[in-house]
Amino acid sequence: MDQRQQLQRLFLFDLWCIRKLTDSLINKGNFKDKAACSAFLSHIINAQRIWFYRVVRLDIDDTLPWDEHLLNEIKKEAKSANQLWIDLIGDHDMDLETVIHYQNNAGNNFQNRVMDICHHLIIHGQHHRAQISLLMRRAGITPPPTDFIHYLRSSAV
Repeated sequence: MDQRQQLQRLFLFDLWCIRKLTDSLINKGNFKDKAACSAFLSHIINAQRIWFYRVVRLDIDDTLPWDEHLLNEIKKEAKSANQLWIDLIGDHDMDLETVIHYQNNAGNNFQNRVMDICHHLIIHGQHHRAQISLLMRRAGITPPPTDFIHYLRSSAV
């Protein structure tokens, strides 16, 4: 498996996790931090869109990091955001070593390689999924397993 395929697999893993958590949130009814869990999922999706538009240098998206999606729309939004990345990574005209110069939301200038941005997005998503799992556990709900090894063991691979 080459580097592009590995990154695409990580984005598919990310999508699988979001789908599992979304389904669990929909099926578990209301609990104290359900809205926060949904906000974290929305934030993961928004970060992927924001970073995608930074990389491809399009200024057509007005997504903000903490914009919230309706819970029943999260899986569709996640699929759309993930597909942007999967397609970009699969485009052999995109050099994953390319350094992207960008401004963060605070207006500060930075630069990073496309590959590093991809890894950041996967790690960022895992961080917030762990927060969601903690909030679910505090509400007495067992969250679905979203570790990478569970993804590999699933029929989704």
